Amino acid sequence: MRQRFFAQNGRPGAGRNKTGSAGEDVVIEVPPGTVVSDLETGERLLDLVTEHQEAILLEGGRGGKGNAHFKSSRHQTPRFSQPGEEGEDRSVKVEIQVIADIGFVGLPNAGKSTLLKVLTAADPKIGNYPFTTVIPNLGVMHHFERDVVLADIPGLIEGAGSGAGLGTRFLKHIARTRGLAFVLDAGEPDMARAFSILTHELGVFSQALLEKPFLVVVTKTDRFRTEEIDRDEVDLFRASLPGGVPVVEVSALARENLDDLRAALCELANVPEEQPEEGPRGGAGGLASRETPVRPDAPAEDDAPRAVPPGRALWDGLEPREG
Repeated sequence: MRQRFFAQNGRPGAGRNKTGSAGEDVVIEVPPGTVVSDLETGERLLDLVTEHQEAILLEGGRGGKGNAHFKSSRHQTPRFSQPGEEGEDRSVKVEIQVIADIGFVGLPNAGKSTLLKVLTAADPKIGNYPFTTVIPNLGVMHHFERDVVLADIPGLIEGAGSGAGLGTRFLKHIARTRGLAFVLDAGEPDMARAFSILTHELGVFSQALLEKPFLVVVTKTDRFRTEEIDRDEVDLFRASLPGGVPVVEVSALARENLDDLRAALCELANVPEEQPEEGPRGGAGGLASRETPVRPDAPAEDDAPRAVPPGRALWDGLEPREG
C-alpha cells in the first residue's frame, strides 16, 4: 500500500503577467468510518463517517508574487519577486472504525458469532473454544422493512483494559453504534459477575460506551432441555436487574426466539442518538456519569449497571446478590 503522497507543485508565472497554474490536488479515497490522526501527537484530524464526504487534510503553500506585482511609478521594471511558500507536511495514521447499529459484547465463547451467523448472511469463524473471533465481523440483519447492521467483536476477559487476552483494541469498532447487546452464555456460572466484568472493561476503554442504550441476550438456552444446565442462574441474574432491562433468551442452534431478538435489536437501533440533559441518578445515558468504572468486586452501591426500557440506558447500582 502506498504510504507517501505528494501533491503537484504549482507552476511559475510567465511573461505578460501570466499567473502560474496551481498544482493538482491529491485525492485519497477512503471508506466511511475512516479516522485520520497525527502520528506523533495522536490528535484526531479527520473523522469521515458518510459516503462521498470530503475534507482537506493538508493545505498547499501560498503562491508567490511576480515582479509585476512590485511595479510602481519609481520602479517600472523591478528585478525581484516573492517566492511561494512551502505546503504543509505531516505524518498521519489512518484507521477504519466500523460503522454499525448494534455492537455485540461478551466474554469469549458466549455465542456472539453464532448469533451473527443466524441473524445475518455473515459467515464468521465459529468454534467451541475461546477467542475464535480475532477480528471484528459485520452482518446486515433484515427484519420486515428494516435493515440493521450488527458488529461482532472479539470476546473480552477480565483485565482486557490492561491488555489481557486480545485487550480492548477492537472496542473502537463499536464506538459508533447506537446501542449494545451484552451476550451471556446461559451456562455461565455467575452471570451477574460476567456482566459486571464486561461493563468494567468497557468503562476502562471509554466512558462514552457506557452511555449507550443496551439489552441483554442470554444464549444457548437449548441446553436447559438437555439438563446440562438449569435455569436457576439465569433467573437469579434476571432478578438482580431492575425492571425494564430488556433480556432476550435465545437458542441459535434450535432457532428459538430469534424473531423476538430481531424485534428487540430493531427497537434498540431506533433509539434516538440524542439523550435528554437530565435524568434519574446516574444521568441519562448513565454509566459514563459515574466517577469510576464498574468493577466485579465493587460494593453494592458501585456495582453493575441499572437500565430502563429501550431508549434510555441508565446505569446505576444493582442490588448485591446473595451468596
